[in-house]
Amino acid sequence: MKLSKAHLKKDIDEQLRCVYSFFAEESIQISELVDLVTEKAKLESFEEKQTYIVSKDTDWSFLNSENENFDLFGSKKIIEIKLIGTGPGNKGSKAIKDYCLEPDEDKLVIISAERLDKKQQDSAWSKALLKHGIQVVEPAIDKDSMPGWIETKSKELNLEISKEAIRLLADRTEGNLLAASQELTKLSLLFPEQDISLEHMKKSISNSSKFGIFDLSNSFLEGNKKRTVRIIETLRAEGTQPPLVLWALSKEVSNLYTVMEEGSTKSIWGPRYYLDLLAKRSKKLSPFQVKNSLKEIAEIDAAIKGLSDKSPWQSIRELALNF
Repeated sequence: MKLSKAHLKKDIDEQLRCVYSFFAEESIQISELVDLVTEKAKLESFEEKQTYIVSKDTDWSFLNSENENFDLFGSKKIIEIKLIGTGPGNKGSKAIKDYCLEPDEDKLVIISAERLDKKQQDSAWSKALLKHGIQVVEPAIDKDSMPGWIETKSKELNLEISKEAIRLLADRTEGNLLAASQELTKLSLLFPEQDISLEHMKKSISNSSKFGIFDLSNSFLEGNKKRTVRIIETLRAEGTQPPLVLWALSKEVSNLYTVMEEGSTKSIWGPRYYLDLLAKRSKKLSPFQVKNSLKEIAEIDAAIKGLSDKSPWQSIRELALNF
């Protein structure tokens, strides 16, 4: 069954399902959906969570309960599966379809994918998830819808923000949902129980780092490794959180992948100089480099969430240096 994010909240309150699938353009959109489900699941005694970052070549035996050791205490598990690239591949597609026919009541399976194309969303494995579980497809946030997204997010934080202030934040963050979200969180701390005016917004934004996320993005795209690492270290020293830095790098790698696949920048949102920079850099990279970087980004994301022993900051630096 396909639901919107708003209806998902209501459905979770009524009943926790065995299978969920979330497709969106941005990682923050997926994270918010996953958090809604996992928070409820913890109240339903799902105490263990396992995360799998998969590609077309992944061994999907983890989804087969027959391959698990017998659990004496029968603990409930959350299985989060993150797809990389275009889909799960033939083995993954079969594993997903087979599992949906006989889901394990002691497992809560969440399958998510960023920027999954329409063909994959309409494929047999996706339809199986839709038929046997709950599916949410979050729309892409473009220049026109960004103010509405900010307004909705601000209401979740109990913020009242003027239309002019919302437009300013939308212009400054240029589609970076994570940056906009963190700015709203900062506003809620700076101006508690106040209506946020245009002046409040200007003051909050002006207190930002001397190096911004967009300085990092541009330097990364230009291939200026020395400056990129210097910006990363500055942002780290000033308290910027790893998810925001990773978001910036992930966005550029994903956009480069899109440009290489489509042969143009037509589907990318951004100013002319940025699109030209994307087109120029895409000609200097191989598809293997870009796909490998997407895998690295997924692994760093897992490290940030405490799901691996890797150092997030060290891994982010290595990603910048190796790209």
